Amino acid sequence: MKTKIYTLLIVAGLFLAACAPAVVMEAEPVVTEQPTEAVVAPEPTTEIAPTVAPTEEVMAAEVSFSKDIWPVVEKFALPTHGGRGGVFLESYDDIMKYVVPGKPEESVLMDALNGTNGHPVMPPGNPFPQATIQLFNDWILQGAKNN
Repeated sequence: MKTKIYTLLIVAGLFLAACAPAVVMEAEPVVTEQPTEAVVAPEPTTEIAPTVAPTEEVMAAEVSFSKDIWPVVEKFALPTHGGRGGVFLESYDDIMKYVVPGKPEESVLMDALNGTNGHPVMPPGNPFPQATIQLFNDWILQGAKNN
């Protein structure tokens, strides 16, 4: 699980670095004699990187409900939220009652994982590492697909 998360973070970092605009600075001219006029350094120019179609690596970074999200829910949430209590998380459909696809900031699930908007942090007493919370956030941002 850690390997998948680290791989996802590395791929995301590489993608962001590849898509960042490049700043090109021209070299200052070499002056061998004392100039009679002030030398002004050229202004840096910004080139915008061309739009690139998603690569297979970026597509592989898609978060999978069945491979990435469900195992976490199954291990940590089902003992408490599986068939008893007020919140049921026994299936994708149950989980989607607490998710707004594409909008983690409006999803009750993210409020529970982060302990925001009056919700206690879940799981209580042992919150998830930030990388796991980010995984859920990314899944919701990607549309919370049942994949």
